[in-house]
Order: sequence, then structure tokens, then C-alpha cells
Amino acid sequence: MSPIPPIGRGLRRRSLWGAAALGSALVVAACGSSSPTTSINTSGTSTGAGSSTPYTVNFGFINTTATMTGPWGYAYSKGLLQKWLKADGVTLNLSHFANGPLLTAAMIGGSVDLGVLGDTPGLIAKSQGLPAQFVDQPELDLVAWIVAQPPIHSVTQLAGKTVAVQQGSYLDRYLQGLLVQDGLINKVHRVAMLSAESTPAFEAGSLDAILSSPTQWPLLAKTGKRYNVIAKSEITPSLEGTQVTVATNKILAAHPDIASIWNSVRVKSIQYAEANATAYYQWAAVQGNTTAATEEEAAPLSSYPTPNFTAAGISQLQGTLNFLVSQKEATPFSLQAWEVKSS
Repeated sequence: MSPIPPIGRGLRRRSLWGAAALGSALVVAACGSSSPTTSINTSGTSTGAGSSTPYTVNFGFINTTATMTGPWGYAYSKGLLQKWLKADGVTLNLSHFANGPLLTAAMIGGSVDLGVLGDTPGLIAKSQGLPAQFVDQPELDLVAWIVAQPPIHSVTQLAGKTVAVQQGSYLDRYLQGLLVQDGLINKVHRVAMLSAESTPAFEAGSLDAILSSPTQWPLLAKTGKRYNVIAKSEITPSLEGTQVTVATNKILAAHPDIASIWNSVRVKSIQYAEANATAYYQWAAVQGNTTAATEEEAAPLSSYPTPNFTAAGISQLQGTLNFLVSQKEATPFSLQAWEVKSS
């Protein structure tokens, strides 16, 4: 395999990171060792046309920084998302999470009402009893790469090696799926680490490989080492992940229209980003510490569908659920029954 290549056509820059299994996240939350979120209040009172009594929605998102990304993050940075929501009497209170299981743990604890996260932690949490419904599938084809130390040039050479992955994430699902295909699932030592921990450990030579996304290339390239990309999920699209938006049963019971309201502003955000594509990619480049050209190629706006659910996305989601069930990481349930039927 060649050293770290430039991002090719169709690759997707990802800032979404799922991590430890739901049980681990609940332990962290219960122990109160440290706050998993950074709250960003967007308070303000406005009686919207769509609601006689304004209300606040606690919204969770995943990122390595406290900035919400994607088209809705861009609209938020312009003050538009807030304006559109307030027309229906809704104010957002944003909370940043390092990984999906911490977000779902916060949902169980009652501090998050609505959130966007990776499909794998979302599916695992739902199968374990998360009291929430599936609002939409806002992003498809999340890419994962396996990056290895210079002596390793193929997946088969990972036998007996140590690979760091964020347990319960779409990256974890990709790694497991690939290892199962290659008959290596019991021959590779997988360790659960957040990317903030695994990247420096990998650079120091303590890990043989890590699961990565194009967002990490700038940091890895600065080391001057010739790391090898030994696997890319776009070669096996059935193993790629997606995002899901979920809303707690509590917020849906109190405000049944919140799913429709959110999907309306989500679509407006996509349309606004598309109408201002050059500015959007420049903004996204700043968030990802990369270039606008890279953003446009790695995370095209076409990856954000406007329908709440698409046949391709649901098929991909069902494949992920089936795999998680086969690995005994989730129990089967109906995706159709999980969906919120909103206009």
C-alpha cells in the first residue's frame, strides 16, 4: 500500500466519532468522573407562529470540538437555524459529546431530548432499551480507513497486532465487518480508545494500527512518517456507516411536532448550504482544519439527503443492525417501528 494518499473522489471527511459501548458510557455518567458535554446556551424568548408556548429542546451532537458541523451547523453559525426554529417557538440548548454512547446515556438521564449520532451506537442503544425514536437519517456513507505503521501493508498482516478503535462506533462496525470477512476476527487484538487517545499513541509507535477518517490526515502527515492506508470502507460500501437523529419519547410526548419541525429546518439548512456551496465548504474547511477543495470532495453536500428516510439509507442501516445482532452487540428490532412518522 502507498503512504497516506490525498483524499480521492467519493471519500467522506468525518468528524463523527462513536465510542465505548452504551454500558460503559452509563458507568461514566453514573460515576460523574467528568462532564461529557459542553453546553452552549442559545436562549431567547420568541412566541413562534407554530407554537403558543415556546419551549427549549436540549440538542446533542458529536464532534471533536464544541462546534456543530454539517449543513445545520453552518446554518446555526449564521443564526439561521435559531431563527427558523423560533418561528415555531423552539429554542435549542446545544450539548457537545465526544461519542455516541455518552450522548445516548445523556438521553437516558434526561439531559438531552434530541440528537444526531452514528448509526452503530444509536442501534446498540435502541436495542438495549433507549426510550427514543428514529427521526431521520441525515447523512449517509460514513467512511472509515485503517491506517497502519510502515511495516504493515495489508489487513492480513494485522494478525497478532494491536488495533485501536472506538468501541461501539461505526468505525468499530467497519473493522469487525472487515475482519470477519477475512477470517481475522479472533486474531487481531482490538483495544477500545477514543481518537484523542489513540492518535498520539499510534504516532508514538505504541499501536500497530488505528481506525481513521480523512479528518486525521493533517495531524498524521505532520509527523513526517509514511503510514500505510491498508483498507478503505468505500471499497466495501456495505460496511460504511450513516448518521441517525433520535428524539426521546419524553420530548415527543410533550411536543409531538418536534420531529416535523426539526426535519423542516434540517432541509432548509441543506438547501441554504447548497445555495451557498462555496462559502459552506470554506466554513467546513475551517472546522475540519483542511481545505475547501478537500471538503468538497471528501464531504459533498450530496451526502445529506433531504428525505427523512431513503431506501438506500434504510438498507444500509438494516445491514448494520443485522451485523450487530450477529456479533451479539445488539438485539433485533423493527426499524420501521422505530421511525417517527413525520411530514
